[in-house]
Amino acid sequence: MPNKQNEQCAWWLPQEVAINACRHYRLGPLHIYLQRQSQQWLLAHEYSTEEVLQVPCHAEVSMIPVHLTSQRYLINQSQASYQLLPRLMDRPVVVKTLQPVNLPPNEQTTLYISSPVTLSVMLKGPDLLLQNIAVQRLSDTWFGPSTQIGELCYADKTHARHAKTELSVRPHRAVTPVTVHNHSTQMLSIDKLSIPVPFLALYALPDGSLWTDPVTLSHEGLQALAHFRTGKLSAAEAIGATLLSEPIQKPEKHSLVRAFTDIFTD
Repeated sequence: MPNKQNEQCAWWLPQEVAINACRHYRLGPLHIYLQRQSQQWLLAHEYSTEEVLQVPCHAEVSMIPVHLTSQRYLINQSQASYQLLPRLMDRPVVVKTLQPVNLPPNEQTTLYISSPVTLSVMLKGPDLLLQNIAVQRLSDTWFGPSTQIGELCYADKTHARHAKTELSVRPHRAVTPVTVHNHSTQMLSIDKLSIPVPFLALYALPDGSLWTDPVTLSHEGLQALAHFRTGKLSAAEAIGATLLSEPIQKPEKHSLVRAFTDIFTD
């Protein structure tokens, strides 16, 4: 007999829906409506300003709300299966911590930092991408030491958690373990980080949480440059994990150094 709790956690798995049925999903601030008809699919979404639910919810509804404009996808015979597949953002996410973090010389620490994901709304059999929808609207920001050196990123605010036990399950955000090594002779103050999510893989854990590959940053104290490398989930973290998406981009040495220029202040 199916486990209802597991079905609720694994909301990214393919689902089937009858003709003329309509589904409503709530993931964080995002509401998605999907309606299947005999020769078309209707898709609409909106963002809420209400308190964000930590547990995803979905339900059958009679119709898409009339105040929303639906996108129509015409198909000769509409397939019954669809999928909401989470993916990482297509640009780095510059995360400003809600409280500054200070790291003494020759110390290291691991911070757990989350960033919102994008949903690929897909029809299955054969696979057909309808639309990519960010679960949270983020503003653009330029990240770098000058207007000539740097890159366009997304901006977000979040807590930098020091222990996994402090993390709450938020299915619309992916957690990145960031290990920072301070090899300089000065106190390292961290108030923002650029998380290179396009270079990371995305995983789903059995409890419904989303995780990425870990990142290691090494600060040498020279012009605030930091070197980083990506890794893989540890054996303990990978138990029961499902790979949802591979990295969008492959890292290039010079661009990686530039991506983390000016993230620290001594």
